[in-house]
Amino acid sequence: MADRDGDNPVAGRLVQPTLWRTWPRQADGRPQSWPVVLDRHQERAAIDRVLDAVRRGFSGTLVLRGGHGAGKTTLLEYAVDSATDLQISSVVGVESEINLEFGALHQLLVPFMSLLEMLPAPQRDAMRIAFGLEAGPPPDLFLVGLAALTLLSRAAEEQPLLCVIDDGHWLDLESARVLGFVARRLYADRVGFIAAVGEPAAQQVFEQLPTITVGGLPDAEARELLGSVVGGALDDQVAGRILADTQNNPLALVELGAEYTAEQLSGRASLPEPLPLSQRFRERFLGRVRSLSPEAQSFVLVAAADVTGEHGPLWRAAAQAGIDADAAGAEAADAGILEFSGSSVRFRHPLMRSAVYHGAIDRDRRRAHAALSEAGSSGADQDRCAWHRAAAAMGPDEKLASELQQAAERACARGGYAAAAALLRRSAELTLGDSRRAEREVALADAELRAGHPERARELVGAALPRLTDDVARGLAKRLDGEIRFAQGSAAEAAVILADASRALARDDRMARDTILAALEAAIWAGPAETRNIASMAQAFPPVPRASASVSDLLLEGYSARFTVGYRASTGPLRAAVAALRADDLDPAAGLRWFALGVAAAGSLWDEQAVRDLSDRWVRTARALGALTILPVALAFLAIGDWMAGRFGDADARLAEMRELIAVSRGPGMLGVDSRSSGLLLAYRGHITEARAAGVAQIHESTARGQRGPADIGKYIVAVADLFGGDYDAATEAALSVIQDDPAFTAEAAMPELIEAATRAGNREVAATGYKTLSERALTAGTPWALGLRARCEALLDESEHAEDTYLESISQLARCRVAVDLARTHLLYGQWLRRARRRRDARTELRTAQDMFTAMGAERFAQIAGTELRATGERARARTPATLSDLTPQETRVANLAAAGASNNEIAAQLFITPSTVEYHLRKVFRKLNLTSRTQIARSLGSAPRQSP
Repeated sequence: MADRDGDNPVAGRLVQPTLWRTWPRQADGRPQSWPVVLDRHQERAAIDRVLDAVRRGFSGTLVLRGGHGAGKTTLLEYAVDSATDLQISSVVGVESEINLEFGALHQLLVPFMSLLEMLPAPQRDAMRIAFGLEAGPPPDLFLVGLAALTLLSRAAEEQPLLCVIDDGHWLDLESARVLGFVARRLYADRVGFIAAVGEPAAQQVFEQLPTITVGGLPDAEARELLGSVVGGALDDQVAGRILADTQNNPLALVELGAEYTAEQLSGRASLPEPLPLSQRFRERFLGRVRSLSPEAQSFVLVAAADVTGEHGPLWRAAAQAGIDADAAGAEAADAGILEFSGSSVRFRHPLMRSAVYHGAIDRDRRRAHAALSEAGSSGADQDRCAWHRAAAAMGPDEKLASELQQAAERACARGGYAAAAALLRRSAELTLGDSRRAEREVALADAELRAGHPERARELVGAALPRLTDDVARGLAKRLDGEIRFAQGSAAEAAVILADASRALARDDRMARDTILAALEAAIWAGPAETRNIASMAQAFPPVPRASASVSDLLLEGYSARFTVGYRASTGPLRAAVAALRADDLDPAAGLRWFALGVAAAGSLWDEQAVRDLSDRWVRTARALGALTILPVALAFLAIGDWMAGRFGDADARLAEMRELIAVSRGPGMLGVDSRSSGLLLAYRGHITEARAAGVAQIHESTARGQRGPADIGKYIVAVADLFGGDYDAATEAALSVIQDDPAFTAEAAMPELIEAATRAGNREVAATGYKTLSERALTAGTPWALGLRARCEALLDESEHAEDTYLESISQLARCRVAVDLARTHLLYGQWLRRARRRRDARTELRTAQDMFTAMGAERFAQIAGTELRATGERARARTPATLSDLTPQETRVANLAAAGASNNEIAAQLFITPSTVEYHLRKVFRKLNLTSRTQIARSLGSAPRQSP
């Protein structure tokens, strides 16, 4: 397809579409003219909608899913033919044992690489490393995705763009994940995204995009297509038999319809008993290849072994093998086997490539790979050449195995874990010596885990462990096994395995310490028994002097003390760990690894500012590094900080983004933090039944996985819901169960709820016992939040007039920190106490304050309670409107907050993983909904001074 816009700054650099179509054949094998696209009205209408959205300044996505030969590629050609006013960039997936990382993404973006220098530095550097243009640490997959998103958006500014992906199920894993991320984030960017994937597809990265299943043709259109292929008499019964055998698959109708004789088609001779359809396809394709000259057959086999699909490498390999590539290529094209477009080479059908490669004898395949290895350059092709040399090898070869391992390490450095796994798998096969082979299998398992295949990784480690002879190698393998189990949700197993690995790594103190801390983290998820057991093992590690202690050293000392010696002994090292995590010189990688334990430690210390600061920094670090597998957890914790501060709308926005990112990255569920955030918001808003259901669901899910730690979070939500719903006995029981397990942060959060529930239930003994524990810990923590809660709980237990002093003390302490929900609840409790003491005027002041605070934060449940209490004092409660911007969507709220804080469109786009065009679109909607005319007015409309919202 020629370039259609000479004024386009990227004109002349567009990737030429190389979309395959099944053409009917004449008797000499040459294509006939293709009839009109049969049926497919629904599919074509969906494609038209995508193109119309792009022309209107928005974006559109569509996935065409179906089996081989269903006509997906013909529909892609329809899209290209209908997009004469758009730029076109396309890529075709290639089936291969090794797909080098980001290869398909690079092919798609090649036309726009001149725009690379316009990207923000983190995005530009990540993409350059991913494409092997420069060295650096492995780029995060989704930072590369953000770079691709921004690049495509920039390219579409001058002329709308259509991205076409064919055979998406055969894209390399890294490219597929990035493109899935990009497709989900397109919004107001003038970019269309249409992909065709096989069914069933091994990679499901496109599964949550708008999808149409392309199946067989309707009977009438299938008969029409069959008739156009046959070109002669066609018996109705014969046609019915062929349609039944092919299930109206267009490719099968074209390929098999032309295979039968005129006598068979007219009904004068019987049809042969059909082979399985895929086998029949393969045999037909191989028959076509075997009709070629020997030289052309060799050329086609080299093309099948080549993973680049490019003219240059194939022609160089043919020269190495003594093949006249021009003549052989022309013969293969005339036979309908290969097609050439620009610099690309492609088989007319993927099954033809597979049939050629797997139908060849081993000797010929090795010769093809040898030619390709000799034809490669020594630069960017070195890893591919190593692969071809290995494929050409006849037996074990340590030198080749070592080359492949080095190539795998380079692939990992670029973030290409799927490619690294393929390289390491072959490296292990070529390795001499069982113990050395086992070590490479462990490296392979690590790559498989990083590539998202924990089951494969677990099998590999299990098979390798008994064959390892080196102690350190065994320790590293055990640690990897523990990480795999934890990733699969088996926290208790992971804790035991990681602890064993720590012992095996005893010669390396740093490695052993970090491994036992990882074991302790897994044990905390597993439950109190496992936690105490691993904490006792961790106590064997002597404390490191504070001056030289790392974050992990401090966390190890603090958590091991917490679960063995007691709360008081843990506060010193945990407080130091929190401070280290807040330090300006913190290593971002260390922060990402240990922020979760740090936030829990801050919550256990009742340090609400540290909870907020660490969660905020966690989110910012994850955003900066593009760590989207970690970012959802960080957002959930930040939502807890928003809830504590009474910013329910902000918490809603965090949770909405969290769930969206989980859908994008296909990451694990939040296992408690999501339930805690959303459950608390539901309870405070008065949705008691829904809040309790969220907690119960969390309990059941976590218990089924053997994770008592997250189950305790569910019990805490149930306790809060039962307390607010008036079932005080049930609330007491649920909260007591949490406190007995004593999980950090969750236990401290549950203590005030236990004391209030037990007091209201008349169970003063339980309330007094709970208060004793709370008091001891609060005095040790010494923070305003801790002391304020201690005073409030003391007031609840005090039946004398002295309770007023402790209520006032509670309000004074809580006013010094950012825990609006607890301050408002204290005003409400004090107001209720004053009303019962018949001090109505004083009660009204407290109750009005409570009502105003609850209304402002959107806590409808408590605002209503405060209003009822006000009416009981003789004052009519004033009708109030929550001070929330309810007309804005969560994404508009996030954009508005960042704009109010002074962030530019590019900065907002980078933080929210969207494009600047989409930011501008959301800002226009914010201006319209809030009746604003400039960015400077947004802060005033939000009702507070500008604040940076991560």
